[in-house]
Amino acid sequence: MTRLFEDTPPPCPSCNERAARPIIYGDASAEMTLASRLGQIALGGVPQEGNMPQWLCPCGMRYED
Repeated sequence: MTRLFEDTPPPCPSCNERAARPIIYGDASAEMTLASRLGQIALGGVPQEGNMPQWLCPCGMRYED
């Protein structure tokens, strides 16, 4: 399987790591579930108004560009 997302994340504001995964919101398809299990994306669940971070760092920090 190829990588689904080629975006390079900005450095984490907490630890400066660049290995964050994109957070994808909404109902997960089979492909999204597989990509999440492979560590390529993080599933964000149901979208909510307001704070919806774009990245999940290995340190646990969720942040935006």
